[in-house]
Amino acid sequence: MHVAEFTLRSKPGHYSEVANLYSVFAAEFLANHDALESVMVVGDEGTGVVRGMGVFTDRTAADRVNSDPEFAAFNDQVAPMLAAPPERVELELLHLFTRV
Repeated sequence: MHVAEFTLRSKPGHYSEVANLYSVFAAEFLANHDALESVMVVGDEGTGVVRGMGVFTDRTAADRVNSDPEFAAFNDQVAPMLAAPPERVELELLHLFTRV
């Protein structure tokens, strides 16, 4: 398993719109990409940060997102509402705890 973290920093007044667009994108992307196991979208309205963490079957699958047309379209859609370029961080999944 592999985690890709993707952070957006919204311009003032755009947090809700960025958060909503990110959530819709994440749900649709999860539904259409078998290598994506789960996604968590979190945010902090006070700082304008919206962050998504996707758990992928492997690093290769996570890296393919960068060239995916859906991902590019999402980036183009939110770009005017961002205060800074998006930040992507690759992480090793150490443990995943969930209640079943």
